[in-house]
Amino acid sequence: MPATRISGLSGIAFLAIVTAFLGGCFTGSGGREVAFRGSDATPGLTMTIRNQRTDDVRLWVWIEGRRQSLGTVQSNATETFRTRMDQVSLVRLEFDITLGPQCVTRTVSLEPGTRLDVTIPVNLRLMDARCG
Repeated sequence: MPATRISGLSGIAFLAIVTAFLGGCFTGSGGREVAFRGSDATPGLTMTIRNQRTDDVRLWVWIEGRRQSLGTVQSNATETFRTRMDQVSLVRLEFDITLGPQCVTRTVSLEPGTRLDVTIPVNLRLMDARCG
């Protein structure tokens, strides 16, 4: 199984939830960090997305039912996104592949300061996401 790196939360139960959330497709961090929409004192949510596909991927995050655009991760690239999250919230990731399907992960409860490292594999069946 690829390496998993999560800061701010502990416990096997959380790891199991996040693994179900993203289908076990985690990787180490890296890439360019996009500006955080908030003060440095706010822990927020940090997501490092590694796109292993040959197509660009556009991303959104849903936090408590509100959709926020994150940006685009080019083919075979890694980007880090930070967004405001002030309290424990229901979160899911949505992405679409250029000239391909749109996918949505399961919704999970995360707390501020969480760091997710997500890999979008060439074979989308390796992720626990609905694509269509």
